[in-house]
Amino acid sequence: MKKWNDYTSRDLTFVVCTYKECPYLEESILSLINQTEQAKILISTSTPNDYVQRIADRYGIEVRVNPNGGQIKDYNFAMKQADTKLVMLAHQDEILRDTFVAETIKGLNYSKDPIISFTDYIEMHNDVVDEKQSKMIKIKKLLLIPAKWKWLAGTKFGKRLILCMGDPITHPSVVCVAKKMPKTVFREEYKAAMDWDLWERLSKRKGSFVYINKILLQHRMNDDNQSAVLIKGGNERYNNEFSIFRRFWPKPIVKLIMKFYSRAYSYY
Repeated sequence: MKKWNDYTSRDLTFVVCTYKECPYLEESILSLINQTEQAKILISTSTPNDYVQRIADRYGIEVRVNPNGGQIKDYNFAMKQADTKLVMLAHQDEILRDTFVAETIKGLNYSKDPIISFTDYIEMHNDVVDEKQSKMIKIKKLLLIPAKWKWLAGTKFGKRLILCMGDPITHPSVVCVAKKMPKTVFREEYKAAMDWDLWERLSKRKGSFVYINKILLQHRMNDDNQSAVLIKGGNERYNNEFSIFRRFWPKPIVKLIMKFYSRAYSYY
């Protein structure tokens, strides 16, 4: 297997996006600190407070404050804070397995011209890690079958094949190659599907989507999960997803797909 790149863990910055006083923040940060290979860590927030600052001081982490807050603005601000070749927006309530960095760097180094990398995951409910992967994850793994072939995931057709039936890429596991990102990373008009919108735009660019087929993320499921919040908020998610599906399929086919795709909302 040919090595294409020479990334190291020091080329990666975790930017921890936190909001108000998340009770899982310290646990999440510890999962970044306790990696077998150390990356840089920053905290980004638009709601600075003593709770976040105490945790940052405890572990010697710099806090960057966004003066112009809002979900999309916060993520775009966070993306700009890293000065390394690789950047990951680490969520305040997610847990990374201790080999996440090592496996990610390896995957990126042995992939030609990577754009993003992402990993497999397992869910947590009530702070307990599931014993096996959920139906939702199994469906996503089916959609990710094209990503298992590197040659295919390096083509425009292959990248779009991964995305054309939904978004199987789990945002909290994504590491981005900074120079490959668009000027506007996340767009306000796609607040409820900002990650899928980004992957679709990136799929048209030269380079590879790197799938690391290992469970390296523990994804916390609760009522504060952003996907759950958006789903309960009305039709915004449906409208965003309908719009993205239209980039792949004619309108009548999209209407049919959405009848089945919308059922997935019940898993959040």
